[in-house]
Amino acid sequence: MFKWIGGLIDRICAVSGALIFSQIPLYMQDYQQRLSGHLAELQSQVQGMRQAAALSGKSLQQYVAKFQSSPDIDFKNQGALMHEMIQRFQQLNEGHQALLNSTVYSKPLMFFKYIDAKLAKSTWASFEWGLNLTVDGFLYALLGIVCGLMVYGMLSKLFRMVFVGSKALQKS
Repeated sequence: MFKWIGGLIDRICAVSGALIFSQIPLYMQDYQQRLSGHLAELQSQVQGMRQAAALSGKSLQQYVAKFQSSPDIDFKNQGALMHEMIQRFQQLNEGHQALLNSTVYSKPLMFFKYIDAKLAKSTWASFEWGLNLTVDGFLYALLGIVCGLMVYGMLSKLFRMVFVGSKALQKS
């Protein structure tokens, strides 16, 4: 009876691991799409600043520096905002390029190296689980099966230590 239950639980752990891990590429894909949207909007904003700078015969850096060095607090704050937008564009662009140029194996590393917490949180808030029929999804599902079986192995050892060990102590 216990072998049958153990066999059922190990299969449940393997399937659960496969289903959970196969969602990772889907989440990274959703994140990358959201990242692309944010990047496109920032690129449009930065391009507008470049055009304004060019109209006054300045580089983008000179244009922003003029705002930042202004004694007027409103202009100074606008300069800080412009500087932050340019920095965010550069950071998001670097992460986006790293994800685009990564392989199946390096993508998780690049994802965690360049992850933007705000984007990750908003991606998770709208993430919908799905069936991933890609090579990435298959590889992650295999990894999930292995991890699920490892979890089962640890839980069964813990169960034996707690329940079988306590019965042995009670008999003596």
